[in-house]
Amino acid sequence: MPLQATVLTVEGFRASRLDNERRLFIYLPPGYRRETSAHYPVLYMHAGQRAFDPAAPGTESWRIHRAAERLIESGQMDGIIIVAIAHVRPAEVNEYYHFKAPAEEAPFIRCAGLDYEDFVVNEVKPYIDARFRTLPDPANTGLIGSSAGGLCTYHMGFRRPDVFGKLLLLSPYFVKPQLDDEAPAGLREERLYESYKGRIPVKVWMDIGDAEGLFLPRHVREVAVDLIGQGFRYGEDLAYLEQPEAAHQETDWGDRVHLPLLYMFGRTGSPASLELRGRTEIGLAGGHRTHVNAILRYDSGFAVSVLNGEYRVGDPTVLEALPDGTLLPRRPGTTTLTLSCCGLAATGVYTVVPALSDRVVVEMTADVPPEETPPDAIYGAMGMRLVHAGGNRYAGRFRVPRDAGYRFRFTKGFRKFETDAAGGVLPNRSFRASDDMSLHCEVARWEETRSRASEGRGRVDSTF
Repeated sequence: MPLQATVLTVEGFRASRLDNERRLFIYLPPGYRRETSAHYPVLYMHAGQRAFDPAAPGTESWRIHRAAERLIESGQMDGIIIVAIAHVRPAEVNEYYHFKAPAEEAPFIRCAGLDYEDFVVNEVKPYIDARFRTLPDPANTGLIGSSAGGLCTYHMGFRRPDVFGKLLLLSPYFVKPQLDDEAPAGLREERLYESYKGRIPVKVWMDIGDAEGLFLPRHVREVAVDLIGQGFRYGEDLAYLEQPEAAHQETDWGDRVHLPLLYMFGRTGSPASLELRGRTEIGLAGGHRTHVNAILRYDSGFAVSVLNGEYRVGDPTVLEALPDGTLLPRRPGTTTLTLSCCGLAATGVYTVVPALSDRVVVEMTADVPPEETPPDAIYGAMGMRLVHAGGNRYAGRFRVPRDAGYRFRFTKGFRKFETDAAGGVLPNRSFRASDDMSLHCEVARWEETRSRASEGRGRVDSTF
């Protein structure tokens, strides 16, 4: 009979400086109870109420325990303990902002990241180390978070390398982007992270989906490249992945969480294939810049984007490629581009055209169910506000970054998402803004506001 894993729930765990309480969900790997002499690495996870199975029907979660189970059962990873720390959302503070909140939030909230950091370091970790068979040193202690939790992981890890030696950042909220026709190129970008100079003894995973709307791959990629410049050794201290077609949501983070788990705690195997992705037409003028997303895949299922490649251009008078994949056009024309990495090679054909703008126009209309008092606006993909255009129709016109990918559902207010005709969860709509385009959509039905009261309420001492 296979050994079972266990999830324990700790109720009402007190955070002294934050003056609140929350739940902890503690995953113990298969064999923990039987192999009483074994000690385990620990991964601390933010927004822990969405770590394991969904708290309620129709809600999203990572199901990180399923990923861990698959890796352990396949022999690709030894057991780890996962401590999922539920998030508390008081209206006046944000636990995941250390130093700076986006300008639109700053007048209303306090950045409580330092207090939350103290809670994890001085209250949660000592509690776990005292009660479970952990390997408490930094090399065996990790932090994982996404979005604002990824930003928090970055700040906590770079501030406290004496505690956390493994940092897993999925779609970190490094930059607050917002459509703004008054801003240069129509996009206002507000930096939310601090820079830390010099290489420190931590191992870092960073990733981003290429369909996260205004959360652009370059927001994360630029931080990764900067860390390489600070002395981080790519592939050893640092890994970066630009995941094709992945959006900014729990299901997508859960779909790829096995990759950073392999990188940090498992065995990645051997390189098996190399693929060049991304735009192959580049503008000489017009402001648009692009890069190759070269994905190196391993026989274990592991994957990483190449930021230290050796590129060879067939005609260097047409194009130049930097080791991180940045493409620099030189003159109109067509050339081959070959990347060599880890004994593998991949070739693509690239064309430089006279001009290509950095932004494209998306015109969007949506027909919605009739209402006695229709709202003034509904909301589509990130930053897209469609205003009432009469009858049941809403419309908007937006200048967005070229090649940005979007996966979304319409909403008419806080968590009032569209559903299918029967009221069920609707698959995400998707599009990629590779050129000017017009989209027309029809909303079948709106769901009622979902209560968040049950968020984080997991099973007590349950097995799976």
